Amino acid sequence: HPDLELVGALVYSDRKAGRDVGEVCGIAPAGVTTTKDRDEIIATDADCVLYMPQGEMDPMGALDDICRLLASGKNVVSTAVTALIYPRSMGRRVVDRLEAACAQGSTSFHGTGIEPGWAAEVLPLTMSALFARIDSLLVQELMDYTTYDSADMLFDIMGFGRRPDEPVPMADAALAGLTFRAPLMLLADGLGAAVDDFVYHREVALAEEAFDITAGRIEAGTVAAQRFGYTAVIDGRPALTVEHITRLGGEQAPDWPTGRGWKVTIEGRPSMVLESMIATHGEDETDQGCLGTAMHAVHAISPVCAAAPGIRTFLDLPMITGRGVLG
Repeated sequence: HPDLELVGALVYSDRKAGRDVGEVCGIAPAGVTTTKDRDEIIATDADCVLYMPQGEMDPMGALDDICRLLASGKNVVSTAVTALIYPRSMGRRVVDRLEAACAQGSTSFHGTGIEPGWAAEVLPLTMSALFARIDSLLVQELMDYTTYDSADMLFDIMGFGRRPDEPVPMADAALAGLTFRAPLMLLADGLGAAVDDFVYHREVALAEEAFDITAGRIEAGTVAAQRFGYTAVIDGRPALTVEHITRLGGEQAPDWPTGRGWKVTIEGRPSMVLESMIATHGEDETDQGCLGTAMHAVHAISPVCAAAPGIRTFLDLPMITGRGVLG
């Protein structure tokens, strides 16, 4: 990136520690040696930190890291905890901690992603200026996770390969709400509305026979596709919905909506459908989705560094653009 210089990298395993970050990533040497020492990163002179660990399993631990970085004088852009896209969704104490850390370090914090974190917020907010009235808004992510190489995410969090009644975070309305309330609250705020209530829905489709995916084995009778989401009730009606339709193979749940990417459907005056398809030339869609998630965070660095100290959501920042992508 023409405007950015990498100065440090934190890793979480002995296998990756003490190596050139380019070697770890499978590219040319970058001249930066990785470390497992958080104190070393805190002491590094940097304008901004991209905080991108798997934070959903320990959101308060991630918050501790983020606040420490902010207080040390480093702006933070994070994809680690989806709820931090709109920190108010996590409650007043979380907001107060982030604001205090930002004040101490004169820094800014921004939570981002791709869905949630772009498709569920940026796309409908950008479209909203075209409408006289919105009766209902539905954002859907349509993905095949067959090649997604994260057993923790697929099996332990989402519940693929598990019995349909087995307790996992995505089957728990309260736990899933930690993720999906944030984009709905941000949307409602941006559109000048107040949420009365939230409603969670989840249905699953089971594998008829056993098969293997990149992350592991799916046994017959376990979850092979699922459709889940949250709806914000506004003025007594189901007004805003964020829904994921995820499969392990195109043959699973053939009666559900299909596609690769994100779809925004708005009923109102006028009504409109916007589709954003990914991997249009046969690429792996989950790999491309991860790339898009990372780049959205990278391109947010400059506007976040330029912003006034404090929490800066999509409602507070200018449009995040891909500076340098044509060069």
